[in-house]
Amino acid sequence: MAELLIATIVVLDLIVVAYFLCYAGVNLALLVISSRVVPERLQAHDLLARREERRPDTTFYPLVSLIVPAYCEEVTIVENIRNLLRLEYPNFEIVVVNDGSKDRTVELAREAFKMARSDVDYDPHLGTMPIRGCYRATVPLPPSVSRLVLLDKENGGKADAINAGINASEGAYVASMDADSLLVPNAVELAMQPVLDNPNEAVATGGQVALTNGCTVRDGKLAEVGLPKTWIARFQIVEYMRSFTQSRTALGRLNALLILSGVFAIFRRDVLVEAGGFLTKHMRSRTGQEYCGVGAETVCEDMEVVVRLHRYLYERERPGLAHCLPFPLAWTEAPEIWLHLGKQRNRWYRGLWEVLWTHRRMMFRRRYGRIGMFALPYQLFFEALAPLLETLGYLVVPLSLLAGILSLEALVAFMSFALAFNLLLSAGSVAVSIRRLRAEGRSSELVLLDYRGFRTILVLVFAGFLSNLGYRQFLIYWQLRGLKDFLAGRKSWDKFARQGFTEEPGAAESRQESP
Repeated sequence: MAELLIATIVVLDLIVVAYFLCYAGVNLALLVISSRVVPERLQAHDLLARREERRPDTTFYPLVSLIVPAYCEEVTIVENIRNLLRLEYPNFEIVVVNDGSKDRTVELAREAFKMARSDVDYDPHLGTMPIRGCYRATVPLPPSVSRLVLLDKENGGKADAINAGINASEGAYVASMDADSLLVPNAVELAMQPVLDNPNEAVATGGQVALTNGCTVRDGKLAEVGLPKTWIARFQIVEYMRSFTQSRTALGRLNALLILSGVFAIFRRDVLVEAGGFLTKHMRSRTGQEYCGVGAETVCEDMEVVVRLHRYLYERERPGLAHCLPFPLAWTEAPEIWLHLGKQRNRWYRGLWEVLWTHRRMMFRRRYGRIGMFALPYQLFFEALAPLLETLGYLVVPLSLLAGILSLEALVAFMSFALAFNLLLSAGSVAVSIRRLRAEGRSSELVLLDYRGFRTILVLVFAGFLSNLGYRQFLIYWQLRGLKDFLAGRKSWDKFARQGFTEEPGAAESRQESP
């Protein structure tokens, strides 16, 4: 019996070590790829911007419908609509969808933009909860904004609200976003560049999401990038750099992207509608019901819709690519309360398992190209199974030490290597994110995230190291709870309350009389 137990521990040790080495190799490869892609993208964007300055041509910019689902967003809704009105894209509309808010979201939006009841063309090809009212802004709008409308509907969740916005939209492309996020002025123009370059292939596009914690907002724009005071927010900044700058940028280059952040992403409307829209229990699309089941739901609609689009296009042998640009197109607020963070990560992890289970038939099948043979297996092995195998390591390694299978020196060496490697990935992601390039022929610099100063860089790198000692284990605990909730069929969102963006003194007063 003792021999069997020792043999089992040895096998589990080998599994943990082999997994870590595979994880390390894959993530190092993604970091190398992103370190090459980011400078290329920055230089290419700078050249394009200069060409547009010399010969601006807005004739062929398709109409983009910005859909803003809002639930209890009274803290940020007016500020964010003002931010959208200032976007530099030459041809767009704004469709705000109130998803049964219990606060003053509707009242504040109607008051700020003098919205009146109006007939809005609404084609209910995507099933949603009932619409209670439609409103249209009567204040003067910028020439680039064709209309600003508000739909007031009964609560059905974010995906349901987005589908309602799609039903009311007029654009050839629709952008899903969060009402509590801030877009950079050229976010839509940047995101639409892959579409303008190749309209027949680009069906979905998005970019990096950065965190406003510690930053200053003025007049609906990011005025200054800074570090937050709390370590919980600093950990998340580095985490977002690793997720977006390192992983998603590289996966996008490999045509293996499965998720575009729900904070901001653009989709080709006709293909999105054909595939059934965003997944809700009200879905009527035959294709969507065939893939996901009748009455199916998910708490990870931003990933599920991208995977379903890939599946839909592959099965019909139609071209279609999802692009993730390294540029920070949107800024959002991260939770700084531990309980709120835990519930958020619980939901994200539940959603990951939901999507993998829903589309499990795509896994390891050549029919679905890189999505089936690489992208989905990557998500399964290095995202979904990671907390389970890391927990296994925390249990097996001490047992190996007690059983005399592993020496104390070997344990210290392995743990040191693991910590050093995670520090390398964090420091590498920080370096790629804040690396400054000299613009060709200009005195200005090109950079993804404008964090400045040696102390700031040092704090970010140290946060990447420190996150392995407690923060990482905290997230694993909540992810394991998320797995339990997934197996129990739990679908709740557990939305956390926003504190709102930090503004410069007097900024709010200066906008009281402007739309």
